[in-house]
Amino acid sequence: MIKEHLQSIIGVELYAIVGFLIFFVFFILVTIHTIRMDKSRVKRLSEIPLDDDVQPNLH
Repeated sequence: MIKEHLQSIIGVELYAIVGFLIFFVFFILVTIHTIRMDKSRVKRLSEIPLDDDVQPNLH
């Protein structure tokens, strides 16, 4: 039933391609950002869950 409705829409395959491209570009950008992060910041952020001395941020 859904297949017949989707086949009746002209250019429906474009939605799948655009959705995949948006996901792929976002994934690549997040990967590049993660690789280029400052290593000292990564170390500091990784220690946050284990650090009991950190005061809560109350804004």
